[in-house]
Amino acid sequence: MSGLLGSLQTAKSGMSVSQTSIQTTSHNINNMNTPGYSRQRVQQSARSAYSYPGYNSSMGAGQLGTGVEATDIIRIRNTFFDFQFRNESHNYGKISTKSEYYTNMETIFNEPSDTSISSSLSNFFSSWNEISKNPNDSGSKNTVVQNAKYLATNISNLKNKLEKLSSQANDKINKNLNEINDMVDQLRGLNKNIRIVEGSGKTPNDLLDEKDKVLDKLSYKFNIEDNNVKNLIEKKINDGTSITLEDIKAIGDVSGEIQGSIDMVDKINEYTSSIDDLSEGIANGINDVLGINFFEFDKKGSPSLKVNDDYLTDSNKLSVSSKVAGEIFRFKDKKMKIGNEPEITIDKFYNNIVQKLGNEAQEVIRNEKNQNKIINEIENSRANVSGVLLDEEMVNLVQFQHAYNASAKVISTIDSLLDVVINGLKR
Repeated sequence: MSGLLGSLQTAKSGMSVSQTSIQTTSHNINNMNTPGYSRQRVQQSARSAYSYPGYNSSMGAGQLGTGVEATDIIRIRNTFFDFQFRNESHNYGKISTKSEYYTNMETIFNEPSDTSISSSLSNFFSSWNEISKNPNDSGSKNTVVQNAKYLATNISNLKNKLEKLSSQANDKINKNLNEINDMVDQLRGLNKNIRIVEGSGKTPNDLLDEKDKVLDKLSYKFNIEDNNVKNLIEKKINDGTSITLEDIKAIGDVSGEIQGSIDMVDKINEYTSSIDDLSEGIANGINDVLGINFFEFDKKGSPSLKVNDDYLTDSNKLSVSSKVAGEIFRFKDKKMKIGNEPEITIDKFYNNIVQKLGNEAQEVIRNEKNQNKIINEIENSRANVSGVLLDEEMVNLVQFQHAYNASAKVISTIDSLLDVVINGLKR
């Protein structure tokens, strides 16, 4: 349509698009602190010109523009950064979980300290050196029994704490599974709503943001970029069923927090088994030298290692010669079979456990710091693209306001022209 009425429609389209842009800018500003929100922009294009080419066209050379239209409202988002983030977040989830448990294990062992097992071993063997000087001294006997009790209690308590830590790791596996299934349920609902909106020809930006936010959280749990994991998630979304631990283990190493917990259950049990080997080595070794049942070891007992109640009740029942007491004192340097080690001293066996824990913990903590740095860098890059910058939005707001006012001025001008035409004809 040409003429004044056509110009009126053209100006109206400008006001409409400017109004949509202002509303979108307002939406951005209001959500600038919303986690996972991607800033939005109105895509606009020129409307079809008047008139179409043809021999019968009433227009002369050229075409008259008919205004502007908003073709879509899109998210400003770089999918490459999303891929990078999800390709690294599962590594961080796995290593950060391990770091947490290794830190707890180091706290449990508490080496070096005055209350650690190494200190208890040193005090225990030193007390036998004192009793070797005077085997009949009741005070020395009591010191030996009390140091033995303290050593056994320390070892048993450490084992109990490791078992509790293993139980916590198992609980976290179940918690991760529940969280994973909750997120799969959210994805199922979001996919349904997204299809409905897309079916109407619209772009569900806020729903897509919500889906990406869920996927980001899910990527910490396991590697959602792995094809086997993708297929598992898709299957469960379609079936409406839950992911089980058996599903996870059937895939293998799925990485993420859940794999970190699975690995740490095995690792904690490995250290617990080593402590059992230490307890058994101490009990068997000391009892063989003494020729009595001084220590009692029960792998499934609580405590797992303890001093015979007869000697706890009356330390004077402990009857040893200077020679035997001296052998016990030197026993700390005697090589014997402990666990899978054919020839090793008690001190060396325990020190190997602590050294291994320290080396593994340092490596995990170092990797956690590096992975955290990578994640932060990717997240910052993504935020630079998708994040809402208030200054930029305010500039856009002023620009759209001027565009709206200009379109309104055109309408006002056309109104004046129409007034001249209509009222002028009356006169």
